[in-house]
Amino acid sequence: MEDSLMDIKQTAKYLKMNKMTVYKLAREGKIPAFKISSEWRFKKELIDQWLMSQVKDKTILSQHYKTAKPKPTILIIDDEKAIREYFVKALADYQVLTASSGEEGLALIEKTRPDVVLLDLRMPGLSGIDTLKRIKAFDKSIPVIILSAFADLETSIEAARLGAFTSIAKPFDLEEMKKVLEAARQK
Repeated sequence: MEDSLMDIKQTAKYLKMNKMTVYKLAREGKIPAFKISSEWRFKKELIDQWLMSQVKDKTILSQHYKTAKPKPTILIIDDEKAIREYFVKALADYQVLTASSGEEGLALIEKTRPDVVLLDLRMPGLSGIDTLKRIKAFDKSIPVIILSAFADLETSIEAARLGAFTSIAKPFDLEEMKKVLEAARQK
């Protein structure tokens, strides 16, 4: 089915959308489609490209793609832009939100109540430990995974005492991180 053409029914099944939604999107020119005789056809490769573009512009997906199971939300609080961008790309199975400071992260937590928080310990302004204290004061049930390039035993013990799910030293193994994220989500 890699380069094959799909009809509305096949496309709806592939996108996990209602057939009428796919028809409406095609008719309005919001999804790549063309007609053969009087029937709409969709090329899988173009549909995949369209889906990727929707990740950047979520307006169509948020309006028409409501049948999909929502992805778990992970909030990354780290002052390093490269770390935040890495997680956005690496954790495609999650909805990844990012914050560059403890203050920004706390505001997002109040708005979104993420499933898991990945929190850097060393940040300018509000430290990771102080951010952790405020997260736990707001909602003790949110699992917080501490990230640090400078993790020492004393800091890890302090984070655990304050309710952190676990601490992970940077650099970390992505597959191991995903396992820890799933364990935290199941908590």
